Amino acid sequence: MLCVTVFDTEEEAIAIANRSLYGLSGSIWTRDISRALRVAKAIETGVISINTGHSVHLEAPFGGVKRSGLGRELGLAVLDHYSEIKSVFIGE
Repeated sequence: MLCVTVFDTEEEAIAIANRSLYGLSGSIWTRDISRALRVAKAIETGVISINTGHSVHLEAPFGGVKRSGLGRELGLAVLDHYSEIKSVFIGE
């Protein structure tokens, strides 16, 4: 299934995407890579792909924002869930 929403400007497209209560994953399709990177940075989502629908990679963190979840799985970021940071200082 594909949902299509018409927009006139890049800013409007970003605003439409960011109005969603969810932010797990998305895709940007364009020939203009500079624009794609700019829009990818502006869209509130945990994962975004450019010119591909494949956005899950085992070596990279995966997770969403907003109502799409907290935290990340996969990649080195998952270690944060199983670790506690402790600082130890030794004086002279």
